[in-house]
Amino acid sequence: MGHAEGASGKLAALDAEASAALVEAASDIALVLDAKGIIQSVSTGTDDWPAEDVQHWRGQAWAKVVTEESRGKVDEMMREAAAGRRTSRWRHVNHLNAAGRNIPILFSLIRVGDTGQLVAVGRDLRVVASLQARLVEAQQRMEADYLRLRRIESQYRQLLDVIRDPILIVQQSTHTVAEANRAASLYFGLDSEALGSRTIDSFLNPKAAAAFRITVEQVVGSGRPAELTLKFGHDRKPAHLFISSLRQEDDTMVLLRLEPESRLAFTGEDASLLEAVRHFTDGVVLTDAKGLIQSANPAFVEMIQMAHAGQIIGEPLNRWLGRSNTDLPVLINSLAQGGTIRLFSTRLVGSGGLPVPVEISGVAVATEQDPYLAFIIRDTGRRLGAQEEPSAVTRSSSDLAALVGRMPLKDIVGETVDLIERLCIEAALKITRNNRASAADMLGLSRQSLYVKLRRYGIEGPDSDQDGA
Repeated sequence: MGHAEGASGKLAALDAEASAALVEAASDIALVLDAKGIIQSVSTGTDDWPAEDVQHWRGQAWAKVVTEESRGKVDEMMREAAAGRRTSRWRHVNHLNAAGRNIPILFSLIRVGDTGQLVAVGRDLRVVASLQARLVEAQQRMEADYLRLRRIESQYRQLLDVIRDPILIVQQSTHTVAEANRAASLYFGLDSEALGSRTIDSFLNPKAAAAFRITVEQVVGSGRPAELTLKFGHDRKPAHLFISSLRQEDDTMVLLRLEPESRLAFTGEDASLLEAVRHFTDGVVLTDAKGLIQSANPAFVEMIQMAHAGQIIGEPLNRWLGRSNTDLPVLINSLAQGGTIRLFSTRLVGSGGLPVPVEISGVAVATEQDPYLAFIIRDTGRRLGAQEEPSAVTRSSSDLAALVGRMPLKDIVGETVDLIERLCIEAALKITRNNRASAADMLGLSRQSLYVKLRRYGIEGPDSDQDGA
């Protein structure tokens, strides 16, 4: 006799009361059914079962109080019992409580005696189901985060590759190149794999490498970006280097953006001229044909109260001009027509919001590639000497004051409005070098309205068909 047979024989000697107590203690829930599968009674082994959730099962067919996908499992256990099997296999069955929510239970059906009575012994799976649901939810979140990170990484690499400037991300401790964009590969004459095994020091002479190491230590220590001009690359030509620190996972990386000086016409032939421009007390700015800043000297960066030139590269110049909607179009149009512009008066508004009166002179330079615009911006706030416009206003104001008592107030106000309007129109024409289209845009008038006012005040200027676009 085997072990299982011996245990069966001893358990068979238990009376009905002892058997019922054993079933109740060994299971979380037990259902007593007749031969047709009608639930006769429900008993629970714990207090975790609210009476209203299970007692309404009594008197109903077992298959009627489970979910639709569990009915096949109940029918199969009933067929096994009808075929003479003493116990059925354990099956996961989802019951419905009074509120219609699922209660997962692991059931085994036991045939008791020869009367056809059945006992369904169940184990509560709600805790297991909750853990499984949390595990599935965590897996779904991880997959969503993984896909999001993959998408961000793809966008990040695409963004790096469309940037025209060489970009390098290097290890702070070893100066080994960790990542490089396509422009960097072209600049150094190496593919991304070969470039990734090199250090920045290998492209520099010992003196330049020492300067680079010191600058990197300063950037990492202070957290502030820095600039450095070095000669490196496969052609050993000078390049302006913008250095900033970058935190990546648990390591500190260094972000390098190279601006080859050969791209700037005023620095290509004479290094001393470049050094002079960098130390010039007036602001010097290079933009493309649309007015997007390509380079600027430290004086201009200080005038607009920014930390370093790398923050303004690619930004439109009119972001810091007082009349942001009109000044840059006027400058570009004037340079397109005459090639140069002198002493254009406007205001420069820095990041602190304080306007500074400036004069702008510029020149348009045509190159074999893209043309660019060069501007010299001079602060005129401390310039001594009276201005013509205030004196004219003062004299006119005195004349108007003398009219009090001779004319009604309404007529004096009309004279004042006419005076101010004329002065504004004359100032706009002077700023735009008699370009009526630009002057109308600056004053917020239509071109036709400006022509009417010019005829009214008898202001002479070029004919309307000679105005620039």
